[in-house]
Amino acid sequence: MAGELSVTVDIRDLTAALSRLDGATRGAALASAVMAGGLVVEGEGKQNIIRYDFIDTGATLNSTAAREGDSSGDEAEAEIGPATEYAIFGELGIGQSAKPFMREALEGNKSAIVQAVADELRAAIERASR
Repeated sequence: MAGELSVTVDIRDLTAALSRLDGATRGAALASAVMAGGLVVEGEGKQNIIRYDFIDTGATLNSTAAREGDSSGDEAEAEIGPATEYAIFGELGIGQSAKPFMREALEGNKSAIVQAVADELRAAIERASR
């Protein structure tokens, strides 16, 4: 989707525990945690598409997904949104009333996103500690 919305999650309270993981395990844990947060946004975005009745063929709804973005070292990204080229017109209200299904999915769920990321990181740390 054109444009970029983001949430930054501060993991300072988990940094010491994460530092006990080797680089590959830490990178995988971060990528998995970011995807957990991304899945929250994906699910809410799909619900918003339905709520806004932004469905003609169903392509926007069916193509809305969380995908792995760039990840390296101690940073990980997920790209979340529809793959249809016209979804941005509905999101931003270009030629129609705005239906901010993805912006609302992100902005309205920041605490749930952070909780999903933290839960996944804690689970990865516990698995690695066994």
